[in-house]
Amino acid sequence: MRYTILLALVLFVTACNAPRSVSPDLKKPSSARDTLHFYSKNVKDSFTIYVNLPADYLADSSKHFPVVYLLDANLYFDIMATVLNNYTAVGLTPPVILAGIGYKDFQAMDSLRNRDYTFPTAIPEYEMPVSGGAPQFLAFITNELAPALDRQFRTDTLQQTLMGHSLGGYFTSYALQQRLAGKQHRFRNYIAASPSLHYNNYFLLNELKKAVPVQHDSLNVYITFGGLEKQDSLCRQLPLLLPSGITKKIDIYSALDHMDTQLPSFVKGLQWQAEARNP
Repeated sequence: MRYTILLALVLFVTACNAPRSVSPDLKKPSSARDTLHFYSKNVKDSFTIYVNLPADYLADSSKHFPVVYLLDANLYFDIMATVLNNYTAVGLTPPVILAGIGYKDFQAMDSLRNRDYTFPTAIPEYEMPVSGGAPQFLAFITNELAPALDRQFRTDTLQQTLMGHSLGGYFTSYALQQRLAGKQHRFRNYIAASPSLHYNNYFLLNELKKAVPVQHDSLNVYITFGGLEKQDSLCRQLPLLLPSGITKKIDIYSALDHMDTQLPSFVKGLQWQAEARNP
């Protein structure tokens, strides 16, 4: 994993706030940006949850906002919160509640993401000490975390987005596959930046081939790769594997490599999905 290079950028953009312990229902007063602990019964581990509210959240107490769930939040949350706050202020992105799912620190994230973002258990060549926990992690998000946030904040439960990069993009694609299989119904929007679809000899692609090509209540799927990743063949396959009843867009950022696609993909994906919802 090459995330250490980006850690310095995160620390440069903004200082990290110390998390505080709260109950699973997050029963604390809302603030513009908050950091919380959350214990998952499904994963049997604790997570650090970062929440950023849009600037006009308090202006209209009757308004509900879409929620964007961001993976690898120890690395990406502060950057994305700053970008979204500034972009929303000038109309470049829609106002959303940003919910980052992280771990106790960056070092924990760099190892436990292998556990939580993958399924099935990794084949030996990946040398992952622990893996295959995506079903439990997805159950944590959909059955524990998201309902708690829905209770605490004015969320639009019909417009919720999951987005991640690399293995986080793989997990995002896994969540999509589970939605298509009728096994979860939380997310309508998916943003996967350079998803590691090669995992376990393209296991997830083979599962997507089994998806039934029917209408899936306006799902929006945005997937990207860097041109330097040389995934041209995969990019041609993906639109054919995804059911015709969903709105999908596959983008290639020609000058970017695997570790360069996350931030532009997140921003462009949110912009594209807003346009897809409001043509």
